[in-house]
Parts: sequence; structure tokens; C-alpha cells
Amino acid sequence: MQSVTTQSRLNVSNLSPLARCGCGTGTGLHSVNVSAASSGQVSGCNQGGVFYDPLKTVGNLPAGSGSLTGSICEDLPTSFLGGSVGYPNSRCSSAGYELLDNNEGPGSVEEEEIKVKLKFFFLNPMDKYLLTRKIPWKLCLQILKAVIVTAQLWAFADYRYAHTSYYTNQAITMDHLFIKDWDQAREIQGAATGKLALYRQSDLYKFVDFAISGWASVEKNSFGPFFRNSSLGFCVEHYRAGNITRDLLFSVDTQLVERCIYLQKEQWTKLNTSQDWLRGENFTVPWQALKRLYLNFSLTSTSLRSFGPDPGPDCFKFMTQITFDNTDHDGQISISLDVKSARIQCSSHTDRIPRSTYSQLIMFHNTLVIILCSSSLILCLRSLLRAELLKYEAELFLERIYGLTLTSSEKLDFLNLWYIAICVNDCLIIAGSAIKLLLELKTTGEDYWDMCSLMLGSGNFLVWFGLLRYLGFFKTYNVLILTMKGAVPNMCRFMVCAAMLYTGFVFAGWSVLGPHHSKFASFMSTSECLFSLINGDDMYATFDLIHFHESPSVWVYSRVYLYTFIGLFIYLVLSLLISIIMDTYEVVKIYYNHGFPQSRLEYFFSSADFDSPSGLCSGKSSLEGLCSIIRRAWKFSYHDDYEELD
Repeated sequence: MQSVTTQSRLNVSNLSPLARCGCGTGTGLHSVNVSAASSGQVSGCNQGGVFYDPLKTVGNLPAGSGSLTGSICEDLPTSFLGGSVGYPNSRCSSAGYELLDNNEGPGSVEEEEIKVKLKFFFLNPMDKYLLTRKIPWKLCLQILKAVIVTAQLWAFADYRYAHTSYYTNQAITMDHLFIKDWDQAREIQGAATGKLALYRQSDLYKFVDFAISGWASVEKNSFGPFFRNSSLGFCVEHYRAGNITRDLLFSVDTQLVERCIYLQKEQWTKLNTSQDWLRGENFTVPWQALKRLYLNFSLTSTSLRSFGPDPGPDCFKFMTQITFDNTDHDGQISISLDVKSARIQCSSHTDRIPRSTYSQLIMFHNTLVIILCSSSLILCLRSLLRAELLKYEAELFLERIYGLTLTSSEKLDFLNLWYIAICVNDCLIIAGSAIKLLLELKTTGEDYWDMCSLMLGSGNFLVWFGLLRYLGFFKTYNVLILTMKGAVPNMCRFMVCAAMLYTGFVFAGWSVLGPHHSKFASFMSTSECLFSLINGDDMYATFDLIHFHESPSVWVYSRVYLYTFIGLFIYLVLSLLISIIMDTYEVVKIYYNHGFPQSRLEYFFSSADFDSPSGLCSGKSSLEGLCSIIRRAWKFSYHDDYEELD
């Protein structure tokens, strides 16, 4: 991420000494080294050309920095000479003589150009605009994109909710049509209604009779336009052999076998009960070896309500399965009805309904989003490419002239992670918008609604997250953003330690309390319960669900366990996490008052003058810049092949 920033104005000579030194209070994002600040290594600069340490430790300016506020030649260091090339008396030797312009080495035109490029590169868009008076197109495009993409997601979310609500209502309708004695209280999420189960064979046959009767009469008896699309299948999954005697002698072959029979609607009119149907098919249910029993059928339906901008009706297929689960062999068979919904193409012979103005506007909106995101993606990729070219150009120059090699941290300064995030959200939104077009035009029968939601939702989140970068141009918001950025490394290290403690509590609670407490029944439910306790949610119910008379030892363990976890994580872990953030905030405030620490790159280009004849940039395209770097690298390696004379 670009962490090196400088304060710039139209004329560098008008800047304050702090700004010329590279420690101006610009609004760009800086690197915050909290560890160095805590150990007394915070450094900046003042008018005297020295580091400023908030712990009152002052050191001399190291060699190799750019020209600072010195006005005589003796004050300049031996390397990274600054000055404006081409101006009289702008550079002089240690003996007081004026230096002639040269093409290579310290003080050359090439060095001035690289310094100006680097200084201009690390400016934020607002400073670049004040300097060049050119419109920051990427900034304007990101703000416009945030508005347009959010409007698109808003419309899509409305359609998606209506679509999902229709599926949910159809599933509830089938519960009433095919499940005997269905209770409406089960439709309420989280209602304490108990398990829906059967306990006698006779009850199961009555249940199957009710489901088959409902399937046979669904076209005439239901309010919705349901139509049978398949026969009804009755399948039994059981162990190959299973026989248990009164004396508990048994023989079991654990290999699973599945057998099915199918019923047509015409056959049911000739039968009275499901037992008659099974006897007619010579089909028996091995109750002692039974694992699961299924009823499978498929229905089609049509909705005249539009679930998108297309005003035409939608057709759906509902693949329904009623499952009787006897996996536990505990004397009860649980019942569940599962519906897999899919939109299918309608085979209508009526004239197609013309598209409304609103429908055409939605299509245009989707196309506009794709165009905006494609433009944003191209601009950000171009900026990333130019940043890499500038990095290689600066690295080659410093190695060739000064024998310096950029560190990994200095190389990462050229990688703008904000642009990476923008590229990712552009790709997500483009793909999501393309899928949205296919769904709204009904050109695909696949159910891509969830995939489209994930792409558009994640992309929109990254769009708004990326706007935080532009708030950093203002000092008040920049302090908060720098605090979050500086606290992340220490927070991650702290969270690793906290995660180890949390994982230990999860496994302990799952293994000990799981058999006695519904909230600790599985690993995930235990983790969710403990996370809720950290936020102070449902504490009393968690304590109250374990009773002393059931298991005194577990009751005592649960109290020690819960009190220890709540006290440790609420009063200690969260407090330490807040203290890490506050410590970082104090360090950022010190930096704002006394200057941010500088890197070697900042020392190098701090003496660059935007008023010099070298200009703001060379004006070369990315291809020309790449060719120039290759040419200089070849020239450098070619000269290195010569043998030096004594």
C-alpha cells in the first residue's frame, strides 16, 4: 500500500521547512510503526534538519538524505543532491564552484526526473489536483460507481426477496397439503414445538395415506395452480440383513440397500390404503433393519406475479421429498419435507407481453454498471502497471548510481492495496451484473440467484470500503483511518492468542456440557453460544438449562466454566484489545504533532522541485516507460561487463 506521502504545493519554495524536509502534515496515509514508537524510535524532522523524537531523543540526520533547508553547499550531503537543474547557482561543489549539468550520477537530469516522478506518485489525488489542475477521474468514477452500484443492488434485493418469499410460501403450502396434522406453530422460526415424529407403524401408514391422497388431489383441491409432473415414488433404504430375536440375538449385514416402487394417479383411484398398494406390489418394509423411508414426487406451478423487470409470468418446478428418518433406531421416526425449487421456461402460446419502460430502464442500468466497472478496472490496472514500472525504474537508478537496493517494505510502498480492492470489486460486480441480466431476461434455467447475490453484495461492500481511502484526505478522518491501519498488526497477533484460548473453551464446553445442554450440542453451536456470551446475550438461559439434580458434577463444572469464560473474555480480553487501539491512537497523535517518520525513498525525493524544467512527469506511456527501463537495464549490464583499470 502507498504509505509514503509528502505535502506538496504549486511552488516548493513556498513550503514550510517541515514540508521541504518531507515531514509535512499532508492528508495522505502514512505508515505507523507502533512498536518503534513504544520503544522510543519515533523519528521525524524539524527545521534544524534533525530527527524529532517524542521521547526527547534527538539524533543527527543520517547521510544519504535529500537536500533540506541548507542554503550553502557545505550543508548538503554527499549523495542525493537536490536542487533545480538549469537554474544559476542552484548547485555547487564543496569548493564553492558551480557544478555543470550532467546526464548521469548525482544531480543529473535523470535523477531530477526520477525524484519528481516519485514525489508526484506518492501525492494523494487532492494534492495532485491542486498541483496540475487536472480532474481526478478515478476519484470521480469511484464516487459515481458507488451510487450507481448501490441503486442496482437495491433493485436486485427487492426482486430477490420477493423470489425467496415465494419459494418459502410454497414450501409452507406443501407442508399443509402433504403432512398430516401439521401445526402452524412450526412455521415460526425458533418456536418450541418439539420434534415432528411418529412412534407406531400404524401411524406411519396413515401418514403415507394422507400424503398420497394430497398428491392425487392437488390439481383440484389446492388454491395454487399445482400440476403433477411425475409419478409418486416410495423408497426404502435399509440394511441388507437385520433380524433381532427376543433373546437379543441378532444378525446384521451393514451394507445398505434401496428399493423403490412408483405409483401413478390412475392406480390410486383403484386402491383404498397404502398397505393395499404395498401388498399388490409384493413390497414389504423391513422395520428392524429400516434406516430411511422416502416419498418423492415433482410438481409444477405458475406465478402470474413478476419476480423481475420482465412483466411476463414465471414457471417453477418443485421437487418434493418427504423423509422418514430412522437412523438412530431410538423408537421414533422423525419427519421432514424438503422442497428444491427451480425456475423453468414457460411454454406459453399467448402473445409475449411487451417490456415496460421500467424494465428497459433496469436493463440500461445493468449495462451502465458493467461499463462503469470496466472503465474503473482498466484505470486501476493501468495505475498498478505504472506503479510497477516506476518501482523498477527507481530501483534500477538507485542500484546503478548509488549501489542501493530497495527493501521488501520499500517495494510494497509502490503497491496500492486500495487499487487491488477496487479491481476485485469491479470483477465481482461485472460478473454479478452479467448473471443478473441473464436471470432478468430469463435466458437461463439455472438457479443463479444466490451466486448473483454473493457477487453483487460482496462487490458493493468493497466499493464502500474503498471510499474510506478518500476520507483519509481530511485530517480528522485520517487520524481514525491511520489508527485502524496501525492497530491491525498488533490486533492480529493478539487475536491469535485469544483464538487459542477460545478454541480450548469451545472443545471443553462441547465435550462436557454438550450431552446436557442444547446450546453445546455441536462444535458450531458451542462456538456461537460462547460468542453470544461475549456480547452479553442470553446469559441467564445458558446458566439455567443445566440442573443440579441431573448431574451435580457437570452442574459445578458448568458454573466454573461459564464464570471463567465470561470474566476472562469480557473483562480482560476485550479491555486489552481496546487498549491496543488506544495506544495506536496516541502514537498517531504524536506523529501528527511532530511529523511522521521518513523512509529512504522520502529522503531521496524530498528535494524534488515541481517548478524545475524536468516537469511533473515525462509524459511517456506505459509501453514507452517499459522500453526505457529495458534499455537502461541493458546499458547498465553492458557497462558492467567491462574490466576496470587500476
